[in-house]
Amino acid sequence: MAHNGKRIEGSFSQGWPFAAFITALAFGSFAMAGYIHKRTFRSPNDVSAPYRKGEEHGAKPGEKGEGKDTGAVKTTH
Repeated sequence: MAHNGKRIEGSFSQGWPFAAFITALAFGSFAMAGYIHKRTFRSPNDVSAPYRKGEEHGAKPGEKGEGKDTGAVKTTH
């Protein structure tokens, strides 16, 4: 192929609408995640959270634990 001396201009502005859409989608996802987190997050130190023995160890909600909680009771041996 012989060189003909003509300059070929590049068209680098065709993808901007798609790039703007992806950027808006990413920003919207970030904002929605922040909103959901703010509305539903409960601190591990939240004392107003209900405590049901056994739920944190795989028991289904509403099932009772294996017995009374004796972890804080001091026994004498």
